[in-house]
This record gives sequence, C-alpha cells and structure tokens, in this order.
Amino acid sequence: MSDFTNASGYEKQFDPRLYLETYFHLGSGSLADDFLRFTLGNFHKTFTEGDVKGTTLIDIGTAPSIYQLLSACEYFQDITVTWYTNRELQELQKWLNKDSGAFDWSSVVKHVWELEGKRGMLEEKEEKLRGKIKQVLLCDVSKSNPLEPVMLPKVDCLISTVCLEAACRNYDSYKTALKNLSTLLKPGGHLLMAGDLGANYYEVGSNKVFSLPVNEAFLRKAVNESGYVVNKLVSFGKPEDVGYDTSDYEGFYFLHAQKC
Repeated sequence: MSDFTNASGYEKQFDPRLYLETYFHLGSGSLADDFLRFTLGNFHKTFTEGDVKGTTLIDIGTAPSIYQLLSACEYFQDITVTWYTNRELQELQKWLNKDSGAFDWSSVVKHVWELEGKRGMLEEKEEKLRGKIKQVLLCDVSKSNPLEPVMLPKVDCLISTVCLEAACRNYDSYKTALKNLSTLLKPGGHLLMAGDLGANYYEVGSNKVFSLPVNEAFLRKAVNESGYVVNKLVSFGKPEDVGYDTSDYEGFYFLHAQKC
C-alpha cells in the first residue's frame, strides 16, 4: 500500500459537494457541529491572543472548504489556498467566483462573525477572505516541496485542517508530510492544525473515506520530531450522547506549533 493517498482513487471516492452538504451546515446536528464550534473557537482565540502574526499564509488542503480561513483573513494580507483533486478545486472555484451554485457558508460565517463580536452583512466577511486570497495552487504533501513546481518565499504561517489524516496512510508518512510542510515555513513561523482524534473513517454518502487515527501523544511527538516546537495542543472528547454514526472518531484536536 502506498504511503500516501492516491489522488485519482480519492477523487472517485470523495464527493466534495456532498461532503460540504453533509457536514458544514452549522446547526444541522451533524458531528461537524461540535468540530466547527471547537475549531473556529480555537482559531479565533489563537489569532486574537496576538502571538500568531505575519503577512503571508498558506492553507494546506483548502479545497473544498473555507471555514479555517475566516479568522485568519483578519490578520494576514496574502493567503495562498491549495487543492489536491480537480473536483475539490472546482467546488472551491465556485465560491471564489461567487457562482450561483456555490455552497452556502452563511451558517459558518455567522458563527465566526458572532465570535468576533461584529455586526453587518455576512457577505462582507466572505468578500474580505476572497480579497486576501492571492493564489490557488496544487499541493501534494508527499513531495519535499509540496507546491512543486511552484517555489514560494517561505511564509509566516501554515494552516492544515483535516488534511494530513486523509493524505497519509501511515504514521511514518504523516511525519514525512510534516517535514515537507516545514520547507514552506520561515524559522519561527507558525503551524496551526486541527482534525479528528481516533478516526479510521468518515462517511460521505455511501462511501467510507479513509482517515489515519491519531491521538494527542502521537501528534505531540510527531510534530516535535519534525522540526517544530508545540506551543499548544487542546482536545475535545466525543460526547457520550451523540446521535450520529458517520465516523468512528473519538474527539477533535487543535494544535499550535512553531518551526525551530
């Protein structure tokens, strides 16, 4: 078995629009309700505390989602978003182009708006994010330069949410991916990650999509051994009374590290 998820096989199994419709209507009662509130809250807190600063940011494995950048766009001026399969890119482009068929992010944007204590049209937040996105690039975390063939100047911050657990088929390749990502980051630059704990899969329609099951001890060790120092690692455990079974996850994590 390959150390990394194959793009063509993943594209056949993973329907990005169905994924968004299943998990990203905040308040719908899916398992992502807890994930979104936990993750968005931690992004907001991390940025408002003022320790994560800079101008340039790369989001690893953006497509088809934007939720992870809604707080970041208030603090970074130059954001690069990335994609791995054409179907994911097509879904992201619909939002970037404001197509009538784009996914409706309003429930998620409203939550971030409320975290920030702001009032106004939700479209203002989405327009701000669109304006900060300067590039849309192919990304492959298995490569020593994940943005190959593009070479960018090293950036101030990397974000990766629910990405490496899907891309990496084993724990050694997860560490390899972390090391590869570090080549994009300035010394002292920030790595912000969020994802599932203990998940072997999550369902998208009738398909069970692979996820590498990670725990806090592995995350801390892998990140520290890959050229970073962990500043913060927090988790949220799966509630005992959940009424959904679309994943065998055990909880969620949020991690803030800096490149040595």
